[in-house]
Amino acid sequence: MTIDLEPDLGSRECKSMIEVIPKLLNFFDDQKIRATFFTVTSLLEKYESQITEIAKKHEIASHSHTHHALNPVNARWEMEKSREVLKEHGINVYGFRAPMFVTTKDHLKLVKETGYTYDASFARYLPTRYRNLTLPGKPFVKEGIQEFPTPNFVYPLVNSGMPYLKLFHPISRSFPKPYLFYLHPWEFLKKTDLTGNALLTHNCGQKAWTIFERYIERCGGKWLGCRAWMENEMRSKAD
Repeated sequence: MTIDLEPDLGSRECKSMIEVIPKLLNFFDDQKIRATFFTVTSLLEKYESQITEIAKKHEIASHSHTHHALNPVNARWEMEKSREVLKEHGINVYGFRAPMFVTTKDHLKLVKETGYTYDASFARYLPTRYRNLTLPGKPFVKEGIQEFPTPNFVYPLVNSGMPYLKLFHPISRSFPKPYLFYLHPWEFLKKTDLTGNALLTHNCGQKAWTIFERYIERCGGKWLGCRAWMENEMRSKAD
């Protein structure tokens, strides 16, 4: 289970931190879910107490410092700065996810050089944007980095994240269960609190809660964060 903790859609603010995160954390407790929160670290300037509270039970990873799309000029700085900020707040960070799944050609090399041990930035659909259609649909290791590629409900077009679960509801109830899921807390805000692409705001608010809760019920099983998954894999290989 992964969460992209970032400013609300179409805003520099993060109303969802106050209105959504407490309810989401309670739901995770009730369902015994442990997650990785890929966090835009500039949010720590205003929401330090909320993020450090999340870190008590869940993994905090990096989602860059500013949430700007990565490019050859800013990529290394975004990775280094976000890791530095988390360290200043006493949070050890191991993973990175690029904003909007946009990566540079030397992405994994930079991830390794800036001190991360895993990455979750590759999406293998829409080749005009992501160009990763030949990537595996399950975790793999490349250039010394554990990669958690974003899988698809229906290859190669329908992604496994909450935006697509909402967009294609109720048809999405029949989609196969992926190994990894991601969501944005702002998806649970009311549509009137959001600005931006109408496709992304479709079925937000209470409808999103209902869709998500039923999805979790349908999936069943045990939900882990990325680093916990890696630790389980290491134990399994050792046995």
